[in-house]
This record gives sequence, C-alpha cells and structure tokens, in this order.
Amino acid sequence: MSLLDASGMSVVWEWHDGSYDRAQIQADATGWSISGRHGDTRYLIGLDAEFACRTLEVSSGAQALTLNRTKAGWLSMDGVLVPHSAKCRDLDLGWTALTNTFPIRRLMAANQPTATFEVLMIGLPHLDIRVVEQSYTRQEGGWLYQNNDSGYSTLLSVDKNGLVMDYPDLCSRKDLGR
Repeated sequence: MSLLDASGMSVVWEWHDGSYDRAQIQADATGWSISGRHGDTRYLIGLDAEFACRTLEVSSGAQALTLNRTKAGWLSMDGVLVPHSAKCRDLDLGWTALTNTFPIRRLMAANQPTATFEVLMIGLPHLDIRVVEQSYTRQEGGWLYQNNDSGYSTLLSVDKNGLVMDYPDLCSRKDLGR
C-alpha cells in the first residue's frame, strides 16, 4: 500500500484554537522524510519503509531536541539513552495529528485490527520525553486511539492512506490538494 507518489504530499490540519499544523511528506532512500511546523515549533521526522520512526529533530522557541532510534532505544545527540525506550518504534508529538498515522499505517498494511504500542511522547513547551502505552483499534468510522497511561481515548477518522482527517476536539484536516 503506497502512501503517495514520489512527488510527495503536503498536509494541513486546522486546530480548534485557530492554529495550523503543516507537514510535507516525501519518499527518501530508506523510507519517508517529514518536515513540519506548528506555530514556532518545527519538526523533522525520518521513517523507515514500514513507518517506524528512525529520527527526530524538533525545535520550539529556545528548546531543541534531536533523537535517533537504536536497538537499545532512543539516543539523544549528547549520547544519553532515553530510559525504557527500546520498544518505542513510534513518536507522539502532541502538536501534530500526523504521528497517529504511523501505527495506523502499520496496522492497515498488516490487516491487523488492534494493537498496543510503547510510544515516545514529546511534550511542549520544554520538549520533555516520556514513554507511554497507546492502543489503536479499528472501528466503524475510523480508529479508536487510547492513551492507556492517561485513560484518554477518541475515535480518529482517517483517509485511505491512514492520515488523520478528524481528531475530535483538537483538529481537522484541510484538503489543499498536492
């Protein structure tokens, strides 16, 4: 299942607070490269061909963070390993609905209706990092997303590529074409 053609795709979500998240998705030699922006927060995400996260660069105001996924877990630029991150193939950047697409894409490709993942969650404004458990379950009308640590859940509607169209109470995708 192909996400898009080699020319790439631009995606925009309008948040209910009036802000926008814009992302550009491009195929690269090892998978996918994503560059995005939400307000003064900018992010670059590298994905492998199976939509597992490989790299993250993010800056927000004076804060910056660079992480690379290794077999041992997520490693910062200064060589510090994020504790308990070895099983984290996914990132959850709370300022973009795009990161929900990664586990959904893998589930769609495997025709798997539900799974639970350990995820590296990055928070604003200080780019704090924590490992959380999240579940996705296919339902009529989309995918039920659950943060098992906080108890939060919502039904995400997605397009045929697994990209979030509507994230209730947070944002909605705007169709701007290619």
